[in-house]
Amino acid sequence: MSVTYSAAVAAIHALPRLAKTGGHERILALLGALGDPQTRGRFVHVTGTNGKGSTANAIAHILTASGLTVGLFTSPFIMRFNERLMIDATPIADADLVTAYTATADALAQLQAQDAAFGVTEFEFITAMAFWWFDHVGVDCAVIEVGIGGDTDSTNVITPLVSVITSVGLDHAALLGHTLTSVATHKAGIIKPGRPVVTAALAPEAAAAIATRVAAMGSTWLVAGRDFDAHAGRLQGWGQTFTYRDEDGPQKGLQLPLVGPYQLTNAALAIRASKLAAAAMHWPLRLREIRQGLAASTWPVRMERVSEDPLIVLDGAHNPEGIRGLVDTLQQVFGHQPLTLIVGILADKDVATMITLLAHTPYRLWLVPVPDTPRAEALSDYPQHAQLQTFETWQAALAAHLATAREDPVVIAGSLYLVSAVRQTLLGNETA
Repeated sequence: MSVTYSAAVAAIHALPRLAKTGGHERILALLGALGDPQTRGRFVHVTGTNGKGSTANAIAHILTASGLTVGLFTSPFIMRFNERLMIDATPIADADLVTAYTATADALAQLQAQDAAFGVTEFEFITAMAFWWFDHVGVDCAVIEVGIGGDTDSTNVITPLVSVITSVGLDHAALLGHTLTSVATHKAGIIKPGRPVVTAALAPEAAAAIATRVAAMGSTWLVAGRDFDAHAGRLQGWGQTFTYRDEDGPQKGLQLPLVGPYQLTNAALAIRASKLAAAAMHWPLRLREIRQGLAASTWPVRMERVSEDPLIVLDGAHNPEGIRGLVDTLQQVFGHQPLTLIVGILADKDVATMITLLAHTPYRLWLVPVPDTPRAEALSDYPQHAQLQTFETWQAALAAHLATAREDPVVIAGSLYLVSAVRQTLLGNETA
């Protein structure tokens, strides 16, 4: 009896979130039972505290525009589970997801028949499923986004054509540590012997950790701002133009359908990584294909305009580095015009720092609980600032904004749980 799509997704979500050990024993055993699909693919591996999803998405779009068939594995999903496994920017079909789930579940059952105590986490299962699916379809290349960190992450069982580190900041301290050196050391784990790595400009202590790994692996290290860069042009609609430059010279008038200064860094990383990956595959990558791929690289809940009248923007800035990027983007796009910020943060984040950063902007700051998660910060536990208001739900806050300041923009930001819930409600509640 075949499993249904809903049953497959429910079974995946029913798997444990965490494991007692952080090694690769479980994922490698499961992949072994699937025939080791991760050994046959060509990959680009992307990690970073922020920006890894946008960058991975842009790399996939650029390579797809060049004529390759390109897989993309990301997390979490915003609207629907299928978004996590894409080929050529199209989420996996329900029937194909069932096929991939069944193959992976059968492999897991074989392992459990040999050892009843064997089990995998939800992320390990999905990672194995992605590698199997991309191999089954026969993609030319797959862009793989790290879940958390790098060295012990379930995705770190590949030897990529190129590794990418978008940023290093303090987040997931319980898993990655409380210093930039510790976080960078974890992320540097995706750098592999003799394979190039592309990074943003990093703080000295983070850069030192990367340098240690680069030397040990004999890798080539390309750094934004030194070996390549992106210079802002101007805002254009809800996007921006820019010039990219590397050893091949300047490429002017590139268009990106995303706003925010940090997105230019992400785009530069994506271009450089795509050129390296294409060269490793002996595949031509022309300027017009880079242009075409970037122009198509939309990415949900990254300063995403979901309504023009009233103007409603969603942004998943969920850690201090992300909030700093959000503040810079708000200043770039809106300046000092009146604006309402509706923000919800998880309790296991650096809530005090994030609220302090937001409280020093000229905008109204309204705080709400993050829905549908026990990790939400309680309203009563938010730091107290004179200009803060709190609302019991994001719906109540949005209704208050529309009743009192409808002509002003409203930006709903913070946890991806929050902005996903808002997007699902405003744009269609098809979820899984």
